[in-house]
This record gives sequence, C-alpha cells and structure tokens, in this order.
Amino acid sequence: MIALPLANATTTHTWSQSTESDFKKGSFQNISVHSKGELSLSPQIETINGIHHTYVWSIAMDEKKRIFLGTGDPGTVYCIKNNNEATEIFKTPELYVQSIVADKNGNIYAGTAPRGIIYKINPDGEGSVFCSLPASYIWDMEIDNNSNLLAATGDDGILFKISPGGCPEILFDSPETNLLDIMLDQNNNIYLATEPNGLVYKIDATGNAQVLYDAEEEEIHCLAIDSSGCVYAGTASGIQTTVPKAFAEKPVEETVAITSPFKEEKTWDINIPEELTIAKAAYTQRKTPSTQRSGLQQKAMGSPVKPNYIYKITEDGFAEKIFEIEQAFIFDMTFDSEDNLFVVTGNESSIYKIYSDASFTRMADVDVSQLLCCLITNNNELYVGSGNEGKVYKILPSYAKTGTFFSNILDTSTLSSWGNISWSCAEPQSTKITLSTRTGNSEKPDVTWSDWSIPNASLQMKITNLPARFIQYKAALQTGNAATSPSLRTVSLSYLPKNQAPVIIKFEVEKNVSAPQQPSPVKNDAAVETKSQLSFSQKPHHEIAQKKILWEIEDTNNDSLQITVSYKGLDENTWKILNKSNQNKGSCIWETLRLPDGKYEIKLEASDYPDNPPETALTTETLLQQPLTVDNSRPIIAESMTVKVKSEGICTIIGSAQDECTEIMKIQYTIDGQEWLSASPVDGIFDYMEESFQITTVPLRQGDYTVIINVFDSEGNIGVKKVIFHVK
Repeated sequence: MIALPLANATTTHTWSQSTESDFKKGSFQNISVHSKGELSLSPQIETINGIHHTYVWSIAMDEKKRIFLGTGDPGTVYCIKNNNEATEIFKTPELYVQSIVADKNGNIYAGTAPRGIIYKINPDGEGSVFCSLPASYIWDMEIDNNSNLLAATGDDGILFKISPGGCPEILFDSPETNLLDIMLDQNNNIYLATEPNGLVYKIDATGNAQVLYDAEEEEIHCLAIDSSGCVYAGTASGIQTTVPKAFAEKPVEETVAITSPFKEEKTWDINIPEELTIAKAAYTQRKTPSTQRSGLQQKAMGSPVKPNYIYKITEDGFAEKIFEIEQAFIFDMTFDSEDNLFVVTGNESSIYKIYSDASFTRMADVDVSQLLCCLITNNNELYVGSGNEGKVYKILPSYAKTGTFFSNILDTSTLSSWGNISWSCAEPQSTKITLSTRTGNSEKPDVTWSDWSIPNASLQMKITNLPARFIQYKAALQTGNAATSPSLRTVSLSYLPKNQAPVIIKFEVEKNVSAPQQPSPVKNDAAVETKSQLSFSQKPHHEIAQKKILWEIEDTNNDSLQITVSYKGLDENTWKILNKSNQNKGSCIWETLRLPDGKYEIKLEASDYPDNPPETALTTETLLQQPLTVDNSRPIIAESMTVKVKSEGICTIIGSAQDECTEIMKIQYTIDGQEWLSASPVDGIFDYMEESFQITTVPLRQGDYTVIINVFDSEGNIGVKKVIFHVK
C-alpha cells in the first residue's frame, strides 16, 4: 500500500501493509505469507544429504513408504533412509532418470532420457533393462490397476502400455509433441498433460481418448486429481525462444545397440540434448534418434513473459483458473489427504499450499533456481526435488521455531520525523511477535543507518529512530509449540515529512494560440524570407487576443496546492489576479482584448498552505521568462505612397507600415479582388515594427485598378489600405 495522508491530520502520513501483495515486497526467513494477507511461521525444512547430481527429476514412494529419487547426470536412482540420507542404489548408463514409479511388489521402474530406456530395479537393488521404447524422453510413468506400466513420452507424443513382462504397445498416439505428465483416477481413467497445444487428454478404460480441456497456454506441464475426481492442470508456458548452452561443457557420444519390439535393431547416435538442462519439460530444438524434427519451439532458462495458471477441471470439462503466478513455471503438484494442493515452481523456486477455497499460502522459498518435483507422504511430509543444484527438501507438518520478516523500505521522499508503529496479530499460547525499526538516508541500508530499535511486543510503540528519509521494519515471529504459529495481519506506521516547497516544472504561454493563418492561397511576386511564411489567423479578433497560459507543478510532500496566476504592466507595481486553481497541471485563458497595448509580466505562485499551517506553509513563485506583449491595435499604413505606372502597364507602389508594439510579419495585396499576392519588404526580411515595402504588378491592360493592401503584425492584427491607379 502506498503512503497516504491521514484524513484528520493533513501533514501526517501513514504507511500500511495488510495484503499479500504488500508483504511479498519484503524478504522472508522461515516466514509464510497467506493470500488473504497474513504472515506466519513457515514449516520446518530439512535437507536430504548424499545427493551429488545436478537434477532431481522425479520422486516416488513404494508400498513400504520408502522414497526413491530419479536424478542426473548421470541417470542414478537413490533411496532415502530414515536418517535423511540418500543412498545410491542403481546407476544407469543413461544421462537422466526423468521418471520413476514403484509397483506393489517393491520393484522400481526408472524412465530415462535421451534413449527411451526403462530400467527395472528389484527389491534387492539389482537393475536391468525392462523395456526400450522408440522415444527420446520418458516424461512420466504410472502403473494401472492391471499392473501394466504406462509411459508418457516425447518427442512423438505417444502413450505406451507395457505389460508386467516388459512387452510394450502403443495405447494412444497423440498429435502432440510431448506427453509430459500422466495421472490415473480411481476408475482407471488416464489423464495426460501435453505440449505444444496445452491439452489435457482423458482416456477411459476402453481406450477411448478425448480432449478434456484445451488451455490457452502452450504447455500443460503437470496434473493432480482431488478426492472428488476433479483434475488440476498446471502450466509452464511463456518462455522466449533462445538456445541454452549448458550441455556444451560436457558432450557425451555413445553408440548402443538395443533390441526393440518395434524394430529388430536400432542404433542410437547420442548427442546430448540441451533441453534436459532446464527443467522437466523445458525443451530446446528436439531430435529423434535418427532424424531432427523441425519447427519446434526452443526454450531457454529464464522467466516466462506471461503468467502461468492452475486450472480446476470437472469431469464434464468445465475449467476455472484457481491460481495465477507471474514470472514462474508450475512444475509439479500433489494433494494431501485433506485435498490441500501443494505446488512447486521454477525460477521463483517457491512452495505453495492451495486450499479448497482457492486461497493459498506461499509456504517457503528455497535457495535453488528450479523446483522440479514433489511428493507427499501419508504423514504429511512433503518431499521436493530441485534442479540446477540437485537437492531434496523435506517439508515437515510442524512449524519452524523462529522466523523473521523484513519489510520493503519506505521512501518518504524527504527527511521525516516518526510517530508510532502499530500492528494487529494473533498470538496463541507459547507464541510471540515483536517489531523493531531502523532508519537511514541511503536507499540501501548501510553502516550509516541506525541500529534496529529494541524489539517490542506491545502492539504499538513510538518509533525512536532518528529522523531520516528511509525506514524499514522487522517482525520476529516465534513459537514454543511446533504445532502452533503466531500470525501478523497488519502493520501501520506514521511519519511527518519535512515540508518542501512546491517545484514549478513548467510555466509558459502556449505557442501559436494567436498565430496567424493564411486566409487564402497566395502567390509571391518576389522572393520571400522564411519568417514571412507564417500563417495568419482567420479567427475573430477577440479570439486572437486570447493567451493560453500553462503550468505544471510538483510537490514532494504530495500536499494540496493553491495555484495563482497574476499579471501587471511593466510600468505598474500592483499585481492583478488572473486565475486561481488547485490543479497541479493546468491552464487558463487570459483575455487581453480590453487591455491597453504594452508589455506585461505574468507571475505564477504555488503554495502548499491548504495542507500546512501558516507557520510552515511554503510558496514558490516565478515569472514568465519574457514579458508578454499585448497588441490589440492594427498596423498603420502610411498615407503617403509612391505610385508609378510605366508605359508597358507595370505599376509600382512603394509605401511603409508601422506597428506600435509588435513586428510586421507579412504584407499582402489583391488587385480588383483577385487572388492575394505577397509583397516583399524593401530590406528583404520582415523583422521590425516599421517596414518599407514595394509592390510591382504584372503588365496590366488600359483601365482603372483598385489595390487593397493588408499588413499583418505578429499578433494577427490587420491594417488595411486602398490604392487606386489608372493604366493608359
């Protein structure tokens, strides 16, 4: 929330924070933030030791509640022991174990990339090739009610069903490039997440496939199913096209001959694909083992350029967005027994808990760039695997003992003195919240900032730090009962900025308000200088006499201002008010028609007295850079003119014109009401209040002629003269 003036104290400001968007501007240490605007202690987080790989792609749990991990590079399977130690149980010759699943007999299946080989690891830890598929990536696997292994693959978008004996068959050949996730419901229906068209497929027990939902996003990355059968789909779209460089450092080339039921023999020429360096489905230009696919989007490490969402999809295909996240990918989701949805993200590397009412808690942030997979146990322990630094975190259902929230830094724009800071919270038994503050005059805290004030738990305290421009508060939460957490709901602090004078950004007269415009097409009878080519106004004279004055003013304190525009003649002492306004950016019209000709000063005053007492109110004033000329009089054309008519019918008229206040800008004439022509000044340029001019006609026939002469000054006033002559 931005700082706003208090309604009952025009010079005191308050800064309040009470929403999720307010609090997420700060930083967190063991703190969770709720979407409804509440801070609490985060869950306890433990790190699993013994993992020495860059990526933890997948997590699975067997019937004995043992946790298994699929990692890379190289593709290795780990088992987590009770002491939070991961032990390597099988190392494949592949680059990555991207999917892992356990059957009811204690066998572990590891789907690998980039050769599409599935390994089977028996309960004794012995591994062997279970099946090889004509696919580059085995993105996910599940076991159906008949003990068949289902494998969602890429980059041909095929779902394989593999019998317990290891015989594969194509269950569904989709038009998609990649099947990224697979889920089974209680009725053995299969759900698939795809890219590049962002589809969710449903395949019933008879093998009939249909599109359950078509999302606007290009990639549905992960799926989850709640207890009522609703499907949740998380997206990971919006990354800009570029090519990552990660695999250039460690090229691997290997040729392996493997027997496949689809071809008698397939020779694999393995060049490390770049796409496996980012996240589970962050692809680059994909290749099949034998041919390179064209026209596929390349993806890069980086933040998405548009939001990603979680959709809740009912059995009849009705979908609604229940969660939105900016600049992050949704990489995996899982439900607990109470239908709370846990979500892990990439780039942002946050863990979310979404409740049945669609409210959510940002439970924790971790110090890695990608969270790739998650699994929740029956005792509500959440395991999360990461990439770009391969780690596994165990999120416990109990709260951390202590946590600290650091607010974002408030810039009060000027030196400020401080009032009170107050907060509202809930403190169950054995819990406590204290607040403290610090201030300084640099945007980033440094050694010149004050120390943190003594922590206070009284819900309101006087801010004792020295006056300064910047302020920050710190909230410390603690609990003596791991099952209970305090919660901080609102924080407000008051401050009084030192009054600063308004700053005048602009004060000017709008140009060309009375600028003359051409009355009709004009031909020149001589060379015309650039200055004489101004257009002349056809507006009524009273409009020509209007001057539009503009201003723009800023006030550091955001005070309400009183703007006053005044004028006086250069020979006068008393200012006359022209306009009053409370608009920091505005204008007024000065009607000068009834004013005497002459030069006038224009003054602008800006005062913040509406929001300040007289003794502290400040006023800024300035004058227009140049005095403003008021000229309502017409130029005068001298009575005496020289008119000469030559024998060939050419007439020459020589005369002069004068204006009392402004420069002569143009002279035009017409012969017998025909087209208007321009006359040239004798000295070649219109630049003075008095000008001599010469008109030379074309050869004319015998007869009488009337010439009308118009002289224009810079204010658009027109002097008129008539000349009659005879051609013999």
